[in-house]
Amino acid sequence: MRKKILIALGVLVLLPVAGIAALFATREPPDGPRVEVDREVVGVEAGGSYAWIVRTPHGAVLVDAGLDASGAAILAELKSAGVQPQQVLAVLITHGHPDHYAAATLFPKAEVLGGADDIPMMHGDGRHYSTFGRVMSALMPLPKGPDAVTPLRGGEQLEFDGARFAVIATPGHSPGSVVYLYKDVLFTGDSLMRKGDGVTIAPSLFSEDSAENRRSLIRLERLSFDKIADGHAGVTLNARVKLARLLAGT
Repeated sequence: MRKKILIALGVLVLLPVAGIAALFATREPPDGPRVEVDREVVGVEAGGSYAWIVRTPHGAVLVDAGLDASGAAILAELKSAGVQPQQVLAVLITHGHPDHYAAATLFPKAEVLGGADDIPMMHGDGRHYSTFGRVMSALMPLPKGPDAVTPLRGGEQLEFDGARFAVIATPGHSPGSVVYLYKDVLFTGDSLMRKGDGVTIAPSLFSEDSAENRRSLIRLERLSFDKIADGHAGVTLNARVKLARLLAGT
């Protein structure tokens, strides 16, 4: 019995170390603390992942909200753009991992939306975390998720203050992963990310089902987009062509 306990403790210690090593070995260096996609869209690193700010005529829409529950980088960028927290109209969550929703509670008038199958994750249910996520959630407290989340299943057309977003379901990285198309920018969370001169999916250690993730990306081929803005690397140009290369295995 003691031997089993020691083995279990060893796994708890070594798996996070291995996961962090794998993360740094496979992660593309991010674009920096602040990255401009275009005149209307800016990304800020918010605790190790990007939160994307889409300016609208009378406020802003966020895509993801980082791991920093204080939202310091997000609030600073909004302030520099003359946008108050109460002018954030919506927070669109790509998936229910805590490094993408932590600051969503800071915006009192914003509607929070996310994939229906990931809403339990935002409320503390870690059963559908990746292997690495389950271990990490056992070792440290998770940030509080938003109380009310409007469920999305893919196929929705959203509009906030004239800014239009199409929702596409991309399960695999998590059960309820979704991506959002705004003009020619596809916000992909961790379902599709820059890697070198191409794009890739997250390593299996960080995803629930990598094979399903890859299959889900076929749905994106029919869309018209030029850029992806992902959760950790930043912006990828000529992204539709790079996605085609990934799906073709070249």
